[in-house]
Amino acid sequence: MTKGCDMMKRIGIAAALAALAITFTGCPQPSQEVGPTGEPQATGAKTKIRFLGMEYDTNTRPFMKKLKKSFEAANPDIDLNIEVIDWDAGRDKLSTLINADNAPDLANIATIWLPELVSLEVVQPLDEFVSDEMRARFIPKTLRGASYQGKLYGLPIAVSARALYCNSKLLKAAGEKPPATWDDLLRVARKCQDPANHVYGFGVQGAKTETDVYWYYFLWANGGRILNEDKTRATFNSPEGVEALQFVVDLIHKYKVTQPDTTAYDREDLQPLFKSGKLAMVITGPWFWGMLEKDVPDLEYELAPIPRRKEQVTMAVTDNLIMFKSCKDKEAAWKFVQFFYDPKLRLEWAKTFGMLPELKEVAESDYIKSSPQWSLLMSLLPDGRFVPLHPRWTKISDEIRLAMEEAQLQTKSPKQALDDAAERVNAVLAEVETAPKGG
Repeated sequence: MTKGCDMMKRIGIAAALAALAITFTGCPQPSQEVGPTGEPQATGAKTKIRFLGMEYDTNTRPFMKKLKKSFEAANPDIDLNIEVIDWDAGRDKLSTLINADNAPDLANIATIWLPELVSLEVVQPLDEFVSDEMRARFIPKTLRGASYQGKLYGLPIAVSARALYCNSKLLKAAGEKPPATWDDLLRVARKCQDPANHVYGFGVQGAKTETDVYWYYFLWANGGRILNEDKTRATFNSPEGVEALQFVVDLIHKYKVTQPDTTAYDREDLQPLFKSGKLAMVITGPWFWGMLEKDVPDLEYELAPIPRRKEQVTMAVTDNLIMFKSCKDKEAAWKFVQFFYDPKLRLEWAKTFGMLPELKEVAESDYIKSSPQWSLLMSLLPDGRFVPLHPRWTKISDEIRLAMEEAQLQTKSPKQALDDAAERVNAVLAEVETAPKGG
């Protein structure tokens, strides 16, 4: 999904936040005097709210500038300070602020960061702020990523589901339509594969972040799971998992229907191939169709569900807006949150960043419903799966990513790569189980 799907390093004594479409920082306010009890005393100055946000693309800073201006016009007693940080720098920035006891009031984070932050006891649960009426405004699936250990710790700020993008011209020339099953995918890819002209049937990612994710599409479609229900054991090396990885490896090496050297390609490498008409099919997120409309308006393409085997699934990804416990004026911060979830503003966000709407009202708007791309992606969202929320997810996903690389390079068989990764992941999970609580 989003760049926010990098993970976090441990912070402070718990360690620093590690690797994964807005930025704000904390109190007390420098414009306020501090009384004998340590509480700020009003001096007539504005309340200051700091928001730490992440940069989704070049539209982020202009959007935030407009957001600050409109919010302050509606709330003249509040000074909104928005700091926009690149996703790659954002995790370190947040780590530094937390370690310095200077956490932001509000922040835009990747969902997969949430368990780590909750374990550090720095995130404010929002259950007391979110009324039943407000909760009912959200598409239920979009709140799943902010719910952890029975509490709601955030609200979705960016939502995506994944779909199969198909080059309509290449598929028509092959006498095919978008594939519905794994067998269909193989057949269509074989017909479209034309290496002499540098045209490839299906793009497979094998480098950097989300290499593991590209396999989860097949794992889930085959009825497999990443971890067991209580997240104490790896289950991705089940027969379903091995079969899913074998299928991906066979696409690369047995049937040769992918681009060569798959481990040299990440998401940003596959998308240009599709834009140039050299890739018949690729799986990616909702932002991509907006890029296609802008960059290659004459390209004929269509979206379809990710090919199924036993189950029809997609991946659901959210980034969340969270509040920190250290925020002194939570009422003022909440005013901004309520402002931010105005339907008109959220529709503008969806249009600007190519993210799916999280509000039911926006999802029912003519703009969303009249678009075949939006409509298809929204229809997939109810079947979306999230990666497990776990405080050591960075390490877990790194181990799975290594297994993907080993299998794609054929240094290990799919079964051996997954079994070895499961052993390493189980050791990580055991460390969490035996760690002192509340530390």
